Amino acid sequence: MPRRFAITPDKRDKLLNALRAGALYRDAAEAAGIPWSTWTDWSRAVKAGECNDDDVVALVAAAREAYAATNVGLTASVAKASQKDWRAAAWLAEHRQGAPKAAADARRAQHEATIAKNRAAGTHVETVRHVGELADDELDRRIAELETATRH
Repeated sequence: MPRRFAITPDKRDKLLNALRAGALYRDAAEAAGIPWSTWTDWSRAVKAGECNDDDVVALVAAAREAYAATNVGLTASVAKASQKDWRAAAWLAEHRQGAPKAAADARRAQHEATIAKNRAAGTHVETVRHVGELADDELDRRIAELETATRH
């Protein structure tokens, strides 16, 4: 069993100060010297109500509060900055939300992996046609192909 990670007042302060300064959770944990996997385990356990360590519960709650308060402050800063330079405000807003392109790329990769898996299994349909466009014998043939593919 891995050794338990101790929360020290110094680590707690570093984490909360980094969050209040606008850092994301991963960066704040790293700045505090808390392994990311430990932080995510703690957060998950607290959210699920499965954590019985009062120090961990208090730290996660304080971190969420600090993060939320910072988001409110950043939103106010974005509104003020957008009056002078919309690009700085847009960058900050996008940075806080994460990389939308990365999320889209991940969804596309998952979709392509599903298609490849279905092709390998012989269940992927390359073209989509309305059932009404197919003749009865074509429908019967495709049904038989799919049934054969799902049996193997």
